[in-house]
Amino acid sequence: MATSIGWRLLQKSYWQSFYCLSHNLTFKKSSLVFTRGFQKWQRPAFQQLYLRSEKALPEEEKPRSAAYNWNRKCEIYAFGKRLGEEFEQDVLQQAFIHKSYVEKEYAERQELGIAEDAEGLQIEHNETLIAEGNSLMESHIKSFLRDHYPHFPEEGISVMHDFLTSDVILEYIGNNIGMRDLILSKDFPPSVQCVKETFMAVIGALQRSQGDVRAKLFVQDFVLTQLLQQDMNELWKLVNPMGILRTILEKQGKGLPEPRLLRSTGSSTVVACYLVGIYSDKKLIGQAPGETVTIAEEMAAQDALRGIFKTRTNHTAIDSIAKHRELNTDPTKRNPLLTELCEQFKEQTSIHVS
Repeated sequence: MATSIGWRLLQKSYWQSFYCLSHNLTFKKSSLVFTRGFQKWQRPAFQQLYLRSEKALPEEEKPRSAAYNWNRKCEIYAFGKRLGEEFEQDVLQQAFIHKSYVEKEYAERQELGIAEDAEGLQIEHNETLIAEGNSLMESHIKSFLRDHYPHFPEEGISVMHDFLTSDVILEYIGNNIGMRDLILSKDFPPSVQCVKETFMAVIGALQRSQGDVRAKLFVQDFVLTQLLQQDMNELWKLVNPMGILRTILEKQGKGLPEPRLLRSTGSSTVVACYLVGIYSDKKLIGQAPGETVTIAEEMAAQDALRGIFKTRTNHTAIDSIAKHRELNTDPTKRNPLLTELCEQFKEQTSIHVS
C-alpha cells in the first residue's frame, strides 16, 4: 500500500513538472505560480518598431539565393523534375546564366586584377541556347497553327505567333514555372526580356538533352496552350471586311455578298440594336448585331469571314492540343496569304494587330 502511494506521488510530481515546463510556469514547494506569456514592455516596443518600419523606406527585394539554406544545384535539379523532363544538369545550369551576369562578373574581376581567362573561372552564358530554343519554338508554333487552321491566312498565323512569343506571355510562363529565382542576371528581379530569353534557353537545353520531340511537346504544353483563353479573331483585325469578303467570294465563283436587315429593336432609343445578315446565293453566310446598321453590317461581314476561315467559336481545334500528341506537322507548309486572295484590295485591306 505504501509503495503504491509513493509511486502515485512520484507520478504526480512528474506531470506537474511537465505541465510547468510546457506552459511557462514555475514550480515552487508543490504550488503552481503563474507567470505572464510576455512582458509589459513588449507591446509598446513592438508598436514603436512597427511605426518606424512604416516610416522607413521599403526593403529591397532579396533573391531566394540570399537565404542560408540555398542550394543552387538542388534547386535546378528539382526544376527539371517539376517539369517532368530529364535535363543534362550542366546544360540546364548554363541555360540560367544570362549574358548580363557574365559581363558583370568579368567587370568585377577586372577591378580586382583577375584575368578573364584565368583557369577554372570561365563562365558560359546562355546566348547559344537562346538562339536554338527560339528557332525551334518559332518553327513548331507556326507549323502547328498551320496544321490546325489550314484555311486561316498566313498573316493571321503570324499574328498568333507574335502573340505567343511576346515578352509578356513568355515572361508569364517563365515566372509561373519557377524560373525567377534561378536566373543569374545583372539585376534582381530579372527584367522581362531576361526571363523571356532564359525561357527560350530552357527550350534549347531540353532540345540538347532529349531531342526535338520532347522540346516540341514542351512548347506545345506551355506556350501553345496560352491560346485557349484567347479569341484569334480579336488578335487579328481587318480593315474593310466587306471588300475582302466580296473578293474571296468572287474568286470562289460564288454570288456577291448581300447585306439584309433581319430584325431590329429600340431604333428610337439610345440602346438600339440591329441584326444584319450576309447572304450569298440566297444562303445566309454570316450575321451579327450592332448599334447601327453600318456597324452591324461590318460585324456580319467579319462573321462571314470567320466561317470561311473556320475560326468561329464552334471550330475550336486548338482545344484538342492534349489529344494531338503526335508531331506530324510539315514545317515547309504555308497557308495562303490574304494579299493573294485580295489582290484587288491591297490598298484597302491593311492589317492592324491589336
